[in-house]
Amino acid sequence: MHHLFIQALISLVLLPFSAQALCVKVDQANLRMKPDAGAPLAWTVGKYMPLLELKRKGSWYLVRDLEGKKMWIYSSLVTDRYDCAVIKAKTTNLRKGPGTKFGKTHLAQAHRYHPFKKLDRDGGWLKLEDDYGYKHWVFEKNLWEPLNYSTLTY
Repeated sequence: MHHLFIQALISLVLLPFSAQALCVKVDQANLRMKPDAGAPLAWTVGKYMPLLELKRKGSWYLVRDLEGKKMWIYSSLVTDRYDCAVIKAKTTNLRKGPGTKFGKTHLAQAHRYHPFKKLDRDGGWLKLEDDYGYKHWVFEKNLWEPLNYSTLTY
């Protein structure tokens, strides 16, 4: 009996926490200050913007962006079916292949906050697709990629 009490106490003290990587799947999505369609806008983002889900409240997700800011997004606007990344550098070169020996794509560069869908990885380079369907390679240190994780907190 004493053993069951200790197990119950431990399960109440140790709370599991997990974070899920999400991608905006619509052309434009509003992030809000509170989980309500009438709440003030915090930010408007484009397709493939990566976000990290921290918590759910009904049909709303509390998410964190690359700056660490927390906002709310309606669940039907995001997906976890593919992975996304966003430019975190001021600007970065968009290459035709995985390395500096490859020339730049027709867009040449992307600026901070430009989101992409992740397609492939080769060493430290990621093959990405923009919202127009164009493919580019970007050095991974110039990107923010939210990662899924679980922890136990107490």
